[in-house]
Amino acid sequence: MSASLREEPAAGGVGAELESLLLQLLAAPSPNPPGDVTEVAEVVLRYCEAAGLSCVVHRPAARRRNLVIEVARSARGRHLVWNGHLDTFPATGKFPAARSEHGRVYGRGAVDMKGGVAAFLVAARLLHEHGDLPGSLTLTLVCDEETFGPLGARSLLTREPGLLGDALVSTEPSSLGLVRVAERGFLWVKLRFQGESLHSAYPSQTEGAILRMAALVRRVQDLVGELNARVAGAPSPDVATDQAVDRHLGAGAAGITRSVSLNVGTVHGGNAVNLQPSSCELTLDFRIPKTIEVEEIVALVAAEAERAAATVEVLGRGPANQTDGDSAIVSAVVDAVTRHTGQHPPLSTGLGCTDARLWRYAGIPACVIGPNPATMGGESEYAQLGELETLVDILMDSARAYLQEGQ
Repeated sequence: MSASLREEPAAGGVGAELESLLLQLLAAPSPNPPGDVTEVAEVVLRYCEAAGLSCVVHRPAARRRNLVIEVARSARGRHLVWNGHLDTFPATGKFPAARSEHGRVYGRGAVDMKGGVAAFLVAARLLHEHGDLPGSLTLTLVCDEETFGPLGARSLLTREPGLLGDALVSTEPSSLGLVRVAERGFLWVKLRFQGESLHSAYPSQTEGAILRMAALVRRVQDLVGELNARVAGAPSPDVATDQAVDRHLGAGAAGITRSVSLNVGTVHGGNAVNLQPSSCELTLDFRIPKTIEVEEIVALVAAEAERAAATVEVLGRGPANQTDGDSAIVSAVVDAVTRHTGQHPPLSTGLGCTDARLWRYAGIPACVIGPNPATMGGESEYAQLGELETLVDILMDSARAYLQEGQ
């Protein structure tokens, strides 16, 4: 039976190592915001020291760390880069304690993406000990990914452009039944609206700032619906892949990859229940398919904001991106997944964005293979140890195959 189908890991060995390491990573909270990853970085540094792995620490800002771990170095052949992030979503309530039960490790970030980080580190240790890689392999573990901030992979690649390498693999959550080679684009904006403060019991000629901002968001939501209606009629490029995406990521997921998503992330406004609010501020998160330009959404929001006398600040943006499915790293990962799960994984577009986009923007082929994302960001987020064991095997085999082909 494939390790990916086991409910519990084998006793001892890699399974026990993954469990211990992941519990340590989870016991060092790293929510972003605020983005402090110093404790979890120390867990990684202790593991690397025990494993004999060389690790260089970059400090782009206070309490931020980017780690560069050298697994193998060669003056010849290809350079493969592995990338993961150390920060997590903030907890919605009390930060959950890490625990392990029945082959599952629970905790904030178990799936996104400390489970994938643990798999990377164990695979790096094993490959380093074997010492037979015919090329270079570097593991980068960064901060600031959850907010798409400038201090993580962007800072690291600016400072060390050689870390682009020749190809990238990420273990962001994706499920072992899919290999992600593409992502939608994104746009994050902040809207601000100023109104007039009045006592709520007395007549007013205007609505409060919050109601006026709500009306603006509804108009934007309607326009997004029109955009999605425009692209909804396009035929599916691959029905079998759509079925696989829906099976692994949830019903309707394939359609979402070809649609614009809109989320109202935060809302701030008002001073008292009995005062008409004089100001309101909110943030919007758009995810944008390759068939629609990011700038079209920017223009749409700006036009509606102007009509509502609101201001717009673009917090971040990035276009949709894709790696050629015939690239050597994709083939190596697909072959490794097939060997270790018994199923040939289709190539898919991710629902969310990852740091892999930064490598694709630079022209470097990049793919994502990682744990099942079903519980990602939930109150009972967990990673399955059997799945992580299989992921370790996939990482090791695909690295060997990719680097060997480069000789």
